[in-house]
Amino acid sequence: MNLIKTLLASTILVAATSAGAQAQSYPDKPVTLVVPFAPGGAVDLVGRFLADKLGAAWGQTVVVENIPGAGTLLATGQVANANPDGYTLLVNSATVTMSAAIQETPLVNPSEDLTHIGRIGATPLLLAVSPSLGVSNYEEFAALAKSQELNYATVGVGSLNQFATEILRSAAELQMVPVHYSGGSPAMTDVIGGHADLFYGSITQVIPHVREGLMTGILVSSAERSETLPDLPSVGELGMNDAIIENWWGLFGPAGMDAALVEKINADLNTVLQTPEMAEFLQRDGGRPIWGTPAEFTAQVQGEYATWRKVAEEQGIRPE
Repeated sequence: MNLIKTLLASTILVAATSAGAQAQSYPDKPVTLVVPFAPGGAVDLVGRFLADKLGAAWGQTVVVENIPGAGTLLATGQVANANPDGYTLLVNSATVTMSAAIQETPLVNPSEDLTHIGRIGATPLLLAVSPSLGVSNYEEFAALAKSQELNYATVGVGSLNQFATEILRSAAELQMVPVHYSGGSPAMTDVIGGHADLFYGSITQVIPHVREGLMTGILVSSAERSETLPDLPSVGELGMNDAIIENWWGLFGPAGMDAALVEKINADLNTVLQTPEMAEFLQRDGGRPIWGTPAEFTAQVQGEYATWRKVAEEQGIRPE
């Protein structure tokens, strides 16, 4: 019996030592970073910037692969089923918890089917409308949306855009219906062209078009006004505290990744997030970096998934 215990202990020690050595040498080949949206949206922009910085830190190429569709669940499912060796990673937003929350039985459960490596950053949302609507502020927009039905663009059923807009619609008693797109870029292109009326997305994503005069900024989703857009009211300021919402980005891997490898990638991610370059990239368009432990990120994902399942039921958000 003692011999068996000794052999078992030796086997566990060898396995742990091997896993630790693999984590320290990671990565020794290119890494694929999957983005579940079309190029040009907020998640894509964050993912590409992060890929460059992690690639430089690792001395390896980090290849960005865009796999849009199914409210991010197509890409998320592919990553969930990938080899958990750390060479296929996913950058996703709060949408990952929302798109799964609208499913009776989700194709991918973000609480269980992914490894939660770490948070990246967060940003309030910016509601912007097509100039063709002829409104220049929230009061004019609200009056119009109460008098007629408007089309709002989303990046898919169960996306952050849909949840946020539906919560705002309910809080302000507006008339709005969704039009779904494969990503933020095509969605905003149609708003700019007047084919859809409005888009409620991350400040990081929307603000370049507002600054260029291609879309009209209406409000931000935070409790207080944004320092980036001080002239626009916040939902908190307008008395709609239930509509306060924030988008976040995080780094995921397949379920079953070795703990030592997860800690290694998390540590490298946090180092990148604390660089002036990353802070400047996120802050110049209204976002901010957020770093922390895998355990903290897991708690956030699990908590929000439970919350959004409840909101989906209350707002009647279901797959089409």
